Amino acid sequence: MLKYFARKKQNIELKILVGFGIVIGLSALGLNSLFDDSFGASTPVNIRTENLTDKNLKIYAIAFWSKNWNGTENYVTYDKELKPNGKSDFWFENDGTTEFWIVAKSRNGAIEYLKVIKEQNSEYDLEITETKNITSDKIQIAEELTFKTDKKERMEKYVIWLNIGLIGLLILSLIKIETGGNTV
Repeated sequence: MLKYFARKKQNIELKILVGFGIVIGLSALGLNSLFDDSFGASTPVNIRTENLTDKNLKIYAIAFWSKNWNGTENYVTYDKELKPNGKSDFWFENDGTTEFWIVAKSRNGAIEYLKVIKEQNSEYDLEITETKNITSDKIQIAEELTFKTDKKERMEKYVIWLNIGLIGLLILSLIKIETGGNTV
C-alpha cells in the first residue's frame, strides 16, 4: 500500500488521506476534552475542595440514585490529584441522585476522606482533612468504585497519548512527502 501511495502521481492522494487522518485525530482529541467534564449537565453540582492533609490525594465524586426497576446505580467522577494545600474546582451531573460522596484516596489506594452528602445544593466548599470515622462498608464500596475509575482514567490517558503519537506520525509522513524524502 505504501508503494502505491509513494508514487509521484499518487502523492496527492496520500496528502489527502494524511490530512483526513490529522483532522479526525484532532477532532477526537477536541471532543474528548469537550465532553470530559459535565458539559451540558442539567443539574450540575460544583465542588471546590482544599487538601489540608500532608498527602497527595485523588479526588472523586460518587453519585448514587435509585431506580425502581433495578435498584441503586452509581456514577464516579474523577477530578484530579491534589497536592497538600492544593485546591480543586470541578462539577458533575447530579440529576435525580439520592446522595453523593466526596472521596479522597491516597496514592496507595487507601480512602483518606469520605463525606456523604444528601442535600441538594448546587455548590459545596469542602476542606479535606483525615477522616477517622468512616464505616468499613462505605470504604469498601468507595475503594471498588474508584479502582474501576482509576483503570478507566489510565486507559483513557494511554489512548489519548497514542492518538497524539499517531497524529505526530501522520504529520511527519506529510513532511516527508513535501520534501520528497519518501522515495520507494
